[in-house]
Amino acid sequence: MTPVPPTRRGACPAFLSPMETGDGLILRLVPADGTLATAQVRGLAAAAIAFGSGLMEVTARGSLQVRGLRRETVAPLQEATWALGITPRLGLAIDVSPLSGLDPREIADGRPLADAIRAGAAALADRLGPKVSVVIDGGGAIRLDGRKADVRLVAMRPGSDVLWSVAIGGGAAVLLPEAEAAARTVAALAGLAALGRAARATDLPGGAASPRLAATARSPIGLLPLADGSLACGIGLPFGAADAATFTALADAVDAAGARDLRPAPERGLIATGLDAAGARAFAEAAERLGCLVRADDPRAFIAACPGAPACASAHFPSRQLAPAVAQALGPLLDGSVTVHLSACSKGCAHPAPATLAFVGMDARVALVHEGAASQAAGPLRPADTLAADLAALAEGAIRVRRPGETGREALRRMAVADLWASKGHLKAMIET
Repeated sequence: MTPVPPTRRGACPAFLSPMETGDGLILRLVPADGTLATAQVRGLAAAAIAFGSGLMEVTARGSLQVRGLRRETVAPLQEATWALGITPRLGLAIDVSPLSGLDPREIADGRPLADAIRAGAAALADRLGPKVSVVIDGGGAIRLDGRKADVRLVAMRPGSDVLWSVAIGGGAAVLLPEAEAAARTVAALAGLAALGRAARATDLPGGAASPRLAATARSPIGLLPLADGSLACGIGLPFGAADAATFTALADAVDAAGARDLRPAPERGLIATGLDAAGARAFAEAAERLGCLVRADDPRAFIAACPGAPACASAHFPSRQLAPAVAQALGPLLDGSVTVHLSACSKGCAHPAPATLAFVGMDARVALVHEGAASQAAGPLRPADTLAADLAALAEGAIRVRRPGETGREALRRMAVADLWASKGHLKAMIET
């Protein structure tokens, strides 16, 4: 397959408007209440097999995706979703933590604010662009600072009262009580609607600067105490994807562990809630047997990989297929300070934020961006089929020269990794000399 040059898409896949790519259509599903019962997970898995390729994903924003649909199978999958009792989020994307209202560490439950904004903006929905989004971060264990947003609201407690920091686009934030924060957000959305469906918050007065995202988002992997005394257990999908059989097996594990539900989570995670200590341990063990990530220090947790070729029509190399070998090669360096992005084209869908190392597909080969985003890729280019070997040599060299107390990221910076990448010949030979 010849890669299609990357183009700026007007929208991501959605429930009512799936997006076409190399392996068919992708349908994105965000449960309106953020939760899935185990019967619903099993039903979705069965529908993914019946109407798609059987491959399911959880995105960096915590959305579910079903891949490999055909035009004639989209409606049956949508109908199956409704029949399972799942209400999909439609219209304006308003993101809150999947543990909102359950997290004892959060400063505020973001759901009432989300409801107020949704109600206030209901009449604007048809005039807002499909990528316009609002992020509400209540300040708990699951932070949303790695997500792009036209309006970002973050809970603060500067005194005895909770206030919301409201930032429009990349503009300066202001602290407001909840009702005023909702009104300011709705006013910004009205301004966007007046500018047309192509407008984003950076087009508004005071929103001209582009916001800088956190380079390392917080993983949901691990045990999280809940306000009712129970536990949540977060796991990760390897590079955000699993087949339908794995989702079915995870639903069985949730039931066996005594959890109440399974929740899609940011950074390609799933969270089982309402567990006791024994149940949390049993669920984590079952998830590990299924190949899921159950430790926050798993090298795979630090690698974002898009589907790549042949699943994506714009891809220049099989990024997700190479991801396990890349994780193994770079494992000694992945100490929490290094983030890696395998992006099969320059759109950078899997990780919009800057990464320590971004490997980007161009002209059927791979470019390196050191400490930057995939969109900055320009070359020089190296073959994709030597990527794992090149990175194993890179990690070996960095470990050899790393000073006591130095992080993997610091060692890479001192090695001038971009200059090594630009050198001719095998990286191992260049590093050894």
